[in-house]
Amino acid sequence: MTALVDLRVLLALPLLGAMVVLVAPARWSRRVGGSAAGLVVAVAVLIALAEPLSLAVRVVWVDALGLAVSLGVGGLTIPGLLVTCLIGQVAALAPGGSRGSIAGGLVLQAGVLAALLARDLGFLIACHALLAPIVVILVAGSDRPDRLRAALGAGFYLALGTAALALAGALLAVAQHDASGGQWNLELAALAENLLPARAEAAVAVALVFAGTVTLGVWPLHGWLLAATASARPGTALLLVGPLRWLGVDVLLRLWLVLAPSSAAVHAPVLAWIAVIGAVYGAVLARAEPDRRRAIGLASLVPAGLVVLGLAGQHHEGLLGAVMLALALTLGGAAAVYAHEHGQVWMRRLAPLGLLPAPGFVGLAGVALVVLGTARFAGLTLGGHAMWLALAAMAAALLSVRALSGGTGPKGHGEIARSGHGVALGFVVLLTPLLITGVWPARTLGASHTAARGWVEATTRRRCERAVRTIGAATRAPAEPSEACAQPLRTLELLQGGR
Repeated sequence: MTALVDLRVLLALPLLGAMVVLVAPARWSRRVGGSAAGLVVAVAVLIALAEPLSLAVRVVWVDALGLAVSLGVGGLTIPGLLVTCLIGQVAALAPGGSRGSIAGGLVLQAGVLAALLARDLGFLIACHALLAPIVVILVAGSDRPDRLRAALGAGFYLALGTAALALAGALLAVAQHDASGGQWNLELAALAENLLPARAEAAVAVALVFAGTVTLGVWPLHGWLLAATASARPGTALLLVGPLRWLGVDVLLRLWLVLAPSSAAVHAPVLAWIAVIGAVYGAVLARAEPDRRRAIGLASLVPAGLVVLGLAGQHHEGLLGAVMLALALTLGGAAAVYAHEHGQVWMRRLAPLGLLPAPGFVGLAGVALVVLGTARFAGLTLGGHAMWLALAAMAAALLSVRALSGGTGPKGHGEIARSGHGVALGFVVLLTPLLITGVWPARTLGASHTAARGWVEATTRRRCERAVRTIGAATRAPAEPSEACAQPLRTLELLQGGR
């Protein structure tokens, strides 16, 4: 059992499962793929329960250039890890999958897991670069008439996201080289210790925020995701609305806010308004959208926009609320797509609860934390925009209730799919974690709560050090906080108020 608690095992299992699916008889594809995905879920649960420090893995590739395969897990990684594995399990067993789509889905799951676990920016960029061709092949392999156009669009936007990540990686590598006296190192922990000049940090921030938002599918960069989800096979659609979108959240959380916190704060009001306007836009259009997959995608712009609002505020409540809303976005979105494709009437009526701020579900707690945190910590990043953003976020959440209260799309649902016990079980697997987390968040997100507090303290201190000194060239942040940054939250609020 101890041998299974290994990050390398977690990444190898879906790849081995994909190989077995390709060589096994076609009639066994779902059974083999589901078994492999089930083992991945079991290993992920064991890893979530283990001591994080004991799981770190680092294999040097090119030492002179600082290239390595570095893996690790933390409190803010565990939710995405479990979400990816749970949705991967349901996607592998979803009706309508072919041998190729099941195997490709397992490979896509392995790629997302590797990116989530990456602690080296070079390795993370390499994992992200593999996503575009995998998604293109999966979407193009469906039987929908518009699949080729949707596949090429998805590949184009994901490739743009990878290019933006690579640009940010190059700038950060040069900054690390200069700050360390000639040492190349792409470890995220090492990059986070550097203070960059204003222009360099702004360029890094823009590149990272573009990569994160395009993968997350935030308005106005959501069109490719709607088209790909509508054109893909059911199992592939689950992976697109779930694990792939979580990877966008991960880029914003672990890269954008950590590696460029000062520039992220400067651009926070603009990004927050774009995200909230997109949330209102999605909630309004979802009600009238005739295509139910597109309606689900439009409605999901609400939690996606509020995730960005929570992260842009750079405060503890917003961060936890963003994680909760990311759970609603991915698991709830996957449950809605799954119910639309295979569910009976009761599934289709329950499915919107995952995306809604419904009582008892995690989305309600997430909306409350983001809205209250935005208003409470107005002086930290959002200034005079905070109260208006909080009100707009509340309006978007209420509009989403109106849009999804009767199901997605127009009231006529057409033919109701007949589903067996296996389909009902898959639906319950997707929706139950949202209910458990909503009822008992302290227990289920305890590790994330602790990690979020430490993240906020470290990020605000770096912002403070950057604000109280002039940075002409990349340099290391001081090991001990300067006198002015002994209370970084207070210092930043004073500086923000003086602008």
